[in-house]
Amino acid sequence: MDYSNVLYKEAIEIEKQNRLNKKNEKDFQLTDKLRKELQDNLGVESNYLADLTYKKILDDRCISILIKYIPLFQNKAISLDLIKQQFYRKGNKECSNFLEKWYYELNESNSLTDMIENILDNAFVKIQDKDKVPFYLKLISNPNKFPFVMEMLGRWNINEAKPIIINRLEKDNIKTSAIRSLGYYKDKETVPLIEKYLKSEFQGVREEAKKVIDRLNQ
Repeated sequence: MDYSNVLYKEAIEIEKQNRLNKKNEKDFQLTDKLRKELQDNLGVESNYLADLTYKKILDDRCISILIKYIPLFQNKAISLDLIKQQFYRKGNKECSNFLEKWYYELNESNSLTDMIENILDNAFVKIQDKDKVPFYLKLISNPNKFPFVMEMLGRWNINEAKPIIINRLEKDNIKTSAIRSLGYYKDKETVPLIEKYLKSEFQGVREEAKKVIDRLNQ
């Protein structure tokens, strides 16, 4: 069964019902403006919001249009669904720059949520903008934040990230990402830092610790 298509059809039915009941009315008015601009400028055909949140637009020029609308939705779930579908574009500087700017705006207004941070965490890893390393270092400086970005910096062997990761190894609630990130540096001196997690109460942490230690001891 194509679950994506099932969810797409369900989203359309929910949208029809919400429009009928005038729920999220301002957001749907904004959606219609967005759809019209994409149609008029790029020939992107859509009948529903779901056409933009379940189907990727191949033309990268859509990003300059989307970034005008994403901050405006009252329901941030719409913004996040658009980002998940349209912004996971490797090496796209326009996506990267916008998401950095939006992060700072949300942070300044105390509007960041765990859900938003999770979507941004995934987006930054999909985009892989190496020019943003200083920004990424700021993102991972606090415990339990942006674990996938932390792993990416480990894969890139960013030296400035290593002490942050070691600190996160102690402070993160779940240690798996910090252990994995540290393992990418191939530094045998970090083995003692990881060994104690072989006895973690969490199976995933124990397995990751063993895997990394075995690799470092080769």
